[in-house]
Amino acid sequence: MTSPFDPPSGSNPPPPSAAPPGSVQPPMGSPMGSPIPPPPPYQGAPPLGYQAHSPMPNPGWARAGFGARFGAWLLDSLLYGLLATALVIPGIALIISSLRDCVTFNDELVCPSDSSRGGTIAGAAGLIVVALLFVFVLYVRALGKTGQTWGRKVVGVKVLGEMTGEPLGFGRALGRVLFAGMISGQIFYLGYLWMLWDDKQQTWHDKVVGSIVVRT
Repeated sequence: MTSPFDPPSGSNPPPPSAAPPGSVQPPMGSPMGSPIPPPPPYQGAPPLGYQAHSPMPNPGWARAGFGARFGAWLLDSLLYGLLATALVIPGIALIISSLRDCVTFNDELVCPSDSSRGGTIAGAAGLIVVALLFVFVLYVRALGKTGQTWGRKVVGVKVLGEMTGEPLGFGRALGRVLFAGMISGQIFYLGYLWMLWDDKQQTWHDKVVGSIVVRT
């Protein structure tokens, strides 16, 4: 005897209301058995402090060769040297004027007694030091702020950070200049010549501060 709650004979039983444990149900409206697409990639903001770096600031920029860099150095030496000379001339003139009454006796400089002479010479020497320091700071500031000093601007080269493609800033530019003068310029200028066989065309002072020189 059949129960009124039993399904009629010959009909398929209805699907269970819940899938067996461990199985994956397709989303609503999709055909049975179609794969579930993976979640979309994360599109949020990068973590705090993250910064993408590129070994080449701009693919359109070519590294400056030895000739261009040497020409920029010569022009900088001439232009900044002329400015320094013009600024120290007043100090030199004061020193010469203070020693005008002095004579040489037995390979010694003998000057008439004058209480103001020492102060004048010290002031003139201080003026010369300030003038030279001003030109040095002017050079480093231009190199750090724009990557181009006067000579580099004429030749068309620029000093930039290797990883950022931005100017070095005053601190790194100062370190680059000091290292170039005290280390790279020693031992037959080997630190300068290093760029001739370096794969990145970097000198020693370039490697120390992480800089490259490119054509503009």
